[in-house]
Amino acid sequence: MPVSDERLNSLSALGGDISDLVAELRTLRDGARSTPTVPPASPLRVGNNVLIRTVTMIQTGHIESLTETEVVLSDGAWIADTGRFFTALTTGLVNEVEPFPHLVSVSRGSIVDVTDWPHKLPRLQK
Repeated sequence: MPVSDERLNSLSALGGDISDLVAELRTLRDGARSTPTVPPASPLRVGNNVLIRTVTMIQTGHIESLTETEVVLSDGAWIADTGRFFTALTTGLVNEVEPFPHLVSVSRGSIVDVTDWPHKLPRLQK
């Protein structure tokens, strides 16, 4: 519930430390009104390199297109074994890679999560 100027003025009239607190509350309230909230960009966007976890697999690739039902990747690979997941995400090093030789379509209905992949996309089978 927003605090009205009338309520803040009545509190400020009490003087002393309350006046300082009221001034701080007013600043916080007014700052919250004027600061637009910008949502973070989704990693699920065309042109982005991503790691996608589906209900059964993990894939990396470059998003070429998005439809209501699919994510189309180029330079895609099935990551059969990530090793330690956090290590894979922070270093780009994975244990097993099976690259797709062509574009691959991932069903959006099977996606559990998607994250940015700021590393070189794995393209060599290992």
